[in-house]
Amino acid sequence: MQKRSIKVQIGGMEYSLKADVGSEYVQSIAAYVDEKFRRLSEKTSVKSQTKIAVLTALNIADEFFRLQEKYDQLVQKVEEESRQLNQEIDRSVGQVLEL
Repeated sequence: MQKRSIKVQIGGMEYSLKADVGSEYVQSIAAYVDEKFRRLSEKTSVKSQTKIAVLTALNIADEFFRLQEKYDQLVQKVEEESRQLNQEIDRSVGQVLEL
């Protein structure tokens, strides 16, 4: 897919992004970032848009790292349960073959 320019609004500023994914996807990401930016700017006394942008990025990075940790734990749990199921299947097949 060819990269195309997509205009988005974040924190009251317009950005022109180049992306090789659909416009709706980019707009949804921008809307998510904009919402985080706006919430943070309402909650803090910080007036610098640059500082608010950095704090927004840190908050989103924190969300990502927490989700990544949960994902890794789930993958580990699924792998462990798969090993246990495979062992149980092997035992059951072994018992059937002994009959």
